[in-house]
Amino acid sequence: MDAIVIEGLKVNTVVGCFNWERQITQPLLLDLTIHNDLQKAACSDELEDTLNYAQICELAAQSIQTVQPKLIEHAAHLVLKILFETFPTIESIIITIRKPAIIAEAHSVGIRLERQRHNFCTRTFE
Repeated sequence: MDAIVIEGLKVNTVVGCFNWERQITQPLLLDLTIHNDLQKAACSDELEDTLNYAQICELAAQSIQTVQPKLIEHAAHLVLKILFETFPTIESIIITIRKPAIIAEAHSVGIRLERQRHNFCTRTFE
């Protein structure tokens, strides 16, 4: 299956459940594997035949920065939602979000979600 891969996208945002976390900006690191048919772009060599990586990164960052979620699970849901809504050809997405240096004994903590377009729940629970 074809995929666009974005690794280590740094998003600085307010994120966290504790009062002190709501007062500061923290980095999140996003990894995205976006399954999309890339055959047309591979043959044409034209940007309009693929997904624009810069636009994907911008939408992912904005979706998190605008809402400032408490949980990284919800941050991942926000990214999935905007990408599925914006790009109708995306078949599935694997997203990993890591919060670096939040636990002293760990390099980072994080979550990974994998969603298919046909079974993605767009309910935001907000």
